[in-house]
Amino acid sequence: MALQASGGNPPVNSISFGQIEGEFGQNGSRSLGGYRMNDLNIGALTEVSLDRDGAGINANSQIPVDNQTIRFSDFFSSRLNVIIDCHTSNQNRVHAKLDKYNATNASGNFTVVGGGAKPSNTSGKKIIIHVTKQIGSAAGNINTCALRTGTWNNGTDLRVEVAENGIIAGAGGNGGRGGGGSPGPAGGENGGDGNSGLGIEYTGSATVVTTEGNGKIVGGGGGGAGGGSGYGKTERSPKPTLRAEGGGGGGGAGIPAGEGGAKGEGSCVGGGEGCYNDGEGEDGFDGTATEGGEGGEFSNANQGGEGNNLSGGLGGDGGDPGGAGAEGDPGEGGGGEWEWGPVFYSGGEGGSGGSAIRRVSGAPAPSTSGATTIGATNGIGVA
Repeated sequence: MALQASGGNPPVNSISFGQIEGEFGQNGSRSLGGYRMNDLNIGALTEVSLDRDGAGINANSQIPVDNQTIRFSDFFSSRLNVIIDCHTSNQNRVHAKLDKYNATNASGNFTVVGGGAKPSNTSGKKIIIHVTKQIGSAAGNINTCALRTGTWNNGTDLRVEVAENGIIAGAGGNGGRGGGGSPGPAGGENGGDGNSGLGIEYTGSATVVTTEGNGKIVGGGGGGAGGGSGYGKTERSPKPTLRAEGGGGGGGAGIPAGEGGAKGEGSCVGGGEGCYNDGEGEDGFDGTATEGGEGGEFSNANQGGEGNNLSGGLGGDGGDPGGAGAEGDPGEGGGGEWEWGPVFYSGGEGGSGGSAIRRVSGAPAPSTSGATTIGATNGIGVA
């Protein structure tokens, strides 16, 4: 557990070398100076201290490093620090406790500052999830999170820190299929929902979440909806049945990004002389890590001289990080005479954007005053 506080300034309490060794383990020289970290860099953290904050007589200092003067009083309120490695490589769907801390091999997973043993009980310890890479998600619903903290013993000081160039990002929703034809619906399909960035599962105290520079935590964008379609049979011989399909919805932004939806099928179904197709619809475009994809263009169908014409609906654009996808436009048209119809089908609804941060029921709201987030930060439910 953390070493005792000073009790005042000047200190009321005292601290022993044995207590220091009990918290941080024995150093090679078994000296106070041996607890000064020397040019220790971990990820984007430079000159890492044995305990970088919250220590000392006033519980607001770090333990000295390199050749700085070190005293017993520097160890008041100090605690062992463990840094969870989200800084070595890009990864998807990381569970900080199960995948990283519980790993047998420390390399690429965790660093115990000072080189001591990894504690089996983290109460009174400081756990720092340090992110400098891309931590992405996978297909799932809004509760699906790219990075889950895992559960820790009560009394753990848990922090999530996203450094310059680091990102925790939910996956983008896929675009909906455009309406029209068979197989497939006449109306445009809804876009898929984006999912979420950080999932907090620790209930012992408020997790402290910070970002630096361009580091951020974002939800995935919702997929754009497919456009609707138009359908009808003309009165003029040879009375072709016309159908104009909708464009596919764009994929939502995220890691991984959502895929664009397929265009509808079936322009100018029925054929016949005088059935003209002025252009096929388009598939929606895939999203990227930072932007939603554009919705696909619609098709047009007409019979020519009588003016009978149909247009499918434009596919909705995919949402940018944390944003909803756009709805698809309905089919439209008219003109001329019709044996039946024309009938127009609506576009679908855009998918919802994912959360930047979610937490399990019972977890306190995180401290996010020092964090750049895009998307909601108060959602309940983590998977």
